[in-house]
Amino acid sequence: MPFTTVTEPELGFEDGEQMPVDSEKEIRKLMNKFEALGNITRATWYEWREAAIECSRPEFEPIDLVLKAWEVVGHDTAKAYFTMLDVSKPSYIKDIAQCIVNSSTMMGEDAKLLPGENEDEIYVQWDRCPWPEFARRYGAPMEEDVQGCDMWFQTVIKDINALFNTNVKLETLKAIPRGDGVCLRRISKEKKE
Repeated sequence: MPFTTVTEPELGFEDGEQMPVDSEKEIRKLMNKFEALGNITRATWYEWREAAIECSRPEFEPIDLVLKAWEVVGHDTAKAYFTMLDVSKPSYIKDIAQCIVNSSTMMGEDAKLLPGENEDEIYVQWDRCPWPEFARRYGAPMEEDVQGCDMWFQTVIKDINALFNTNVKLETLKAIPRGDGVCLRRISKEKKE
C-alpha cells in the first residue's frame, strides 16, 4: 500500500514531523464523494421536476417544463464549449464531440468517440448512463429522458452554429431509454448550399 507523508503543523504536529497518508484510500474516498454528488445532482433534477410540475399552470405539460429546462442548460453548456472550439481546425467536429464526451463522463456516464467515415462526421456512444435509472425512480417517462437529452444537445449545436456560422448537425440514432443497448449520436458537418 503506497503511503506519502505530509507535514501538518496545524494539526499539532511539530515542524518537520510527518503524518502518513494512504493516497489510494484518500482517492477512493474522493471518488465515492464524487459519485454521491452526481447522484444528488440527478435526484435534485427530478425533485425539481416534481416541484415544477406541481406549481405549474394547468395548461403546461411536464414535457414542456423539462424541455425548457434542458434548453436553458444547453445554452449554458454551449457557452462553456465556445472557448474550447476553433472552427478553423480540421478537428472542429471531433472537438465538439469531445466536449460532449467530457461533459457526459463528468456526470458519471460512460461515453466515447467513434470514428465516422471522414473528418466531417463522428459518433458519440454512451455505453452506460445513470439518468434513465433516476427517471424511472422518480416516475418520469423514458421518452421524456431522451427528449430532454436531445434538447440539451440540439441547443448546444444550435448555439455553436450561430456563434461560429457553421452548419453542424446532431442526430440521435439509438437511446438507452428507448431500449437500445447504448445511446448513439452522430455529429456531422452539413454541406452549405
